Amino acid sequence: MKNEYKITKQEMMSWAKEYSLHGKRNIVSFILFLILGIDGLFLIILNSLTKDASLLDWYLAAIFLIVSVYKLFFERFVVMSRRYKIYSTTYGVSEWIRSAEFTDDEIILTDHTSVSKFKYQNIKRINTKGNVVMIFFNDNIGLRIYKDSFVEGSWEEFKEKISSKIL
Repeated sequence: MKNEYKITKQEMMSWAKEYSLHGKRNIVSFILFLILGIDGLFLIILNSLTKDASLLDWYLAAIFLIVSVYKLFFERFVVMSRRYKIYSTTYGVSEWIRSAEFTDDEIILTDHTSVSKFKYQNIKRINTKGNVVMIFFNDNIGLRIYKDSFVEGSWEEFKEKISSKIL
């Protein structure tokens, strides 16, 4: 069974939107930076109302607000853009094929010329959302496949095979 799809910069940037509030760590981080942004906004309002606000008060308020806006809205896109640049520079191409082959013993992931192998017993969980299937392994490694991108086999066959392997 084999799943293949083309990776482009637009594809990777769409991934940044997909899982922004998934997982406990992301939710806690979101809440903390939201509080920081509200604090920054509150400090700006407070500094505007008081006549004796120092320059340091204004700097702190601005830093709180800028950092929170960056972390809440822009960081994931910057990180994904850097990741794309690293991959495209390493592979020497702007687009490449990601192939995940599900053999009887292991999962073989081929990203252009890079090959990685994963054991089925290292699968921690599988999440599905629409057409996207995320397979998470023990070391917080995630493998993305698409239900409609099977070039050998099908989504239904994959579900049966993966169910028998991870039980």
